[in-house]
Amino acid sequence: MDKFEKIDKARKILELGEKANKEEIKNRYRELMKKYHPDKTPENQKYLEKVKQINWAYNIIASYCDEYRFSFKREDVEKMNPELKLNRQFKDDWLTK
Repeated sequence: MDKFEKIDKARKILELGEKANKEEIKNRYRELMKKYHPDKTPENQKYLEKVKQINWAYNIIASYCDEYRFSFKREDVEKMNPELKLNRQFKDDWLTK
């Protein structure tokens, strides 16, 4: 399994869409852990296996996010946040005042 396949499998286990920020990932992890925690039904082996999968998936996604290199160049920041570019373009426009 290549790196993308691992990340994609982890994303599906955590029931994430194709885009998520770190806060959404963390919240989804917590929701799933609450739902499947073995203390809820200690005799249920299925829950224990699900928790192992959730932990594995979270570690894969967290590792990917930690390794991701962010660009702080103006054009890249504006590409990720188009409203910043619009604000800069039209800051002196009489229509926006």
